[in-house]
Amino acid sequence: MPRVYLAGPPFADEYRRLASALLREAGWEPVDPMRRDFRGRTEGHEQEIVEGDLADIRSCDAVLADFGEPDEGTAMEAWYAHEQGVPVVALTGGRAPHPWTVFVAAAVCDSLEESVSALARPELA
Repeated sequence: MPRVYLAGPPFADEYRRLASALLREAGWEPVDPMRRDFRGRTEGHEQEIVEGDLADIRSCDAVLADFGEPDEGTAMEAWYAHEQGVPVVALTGGRAPHPWTVFVAAAVCDSLEESVSALARPELA
């Protein structure tokens, strides 16, 4: 089963819940880095957090990145995936995408449903 890393702001719980459900329906395994929830206690755990996220990204076939609001962690995850050759699908939520988002993304989509559909495109395989 192909795996998709869920990049997004730490408190985007609704995005993570909906994306996970849609990905499972599409036959993908969602990989949510927030299962290692360090919210409110990140200090002193930076290396563990980043190394865990990087390992998860390397283990995935694609990254779904929620860029509905600016978040430096999401940007770093998308850049790392891009550099590793892992396709990134950017979800904008209707916001105009930043040039860096367009640069790293194999697809830029307005809605979550469109983003999950984009993961199945042959050029992302």
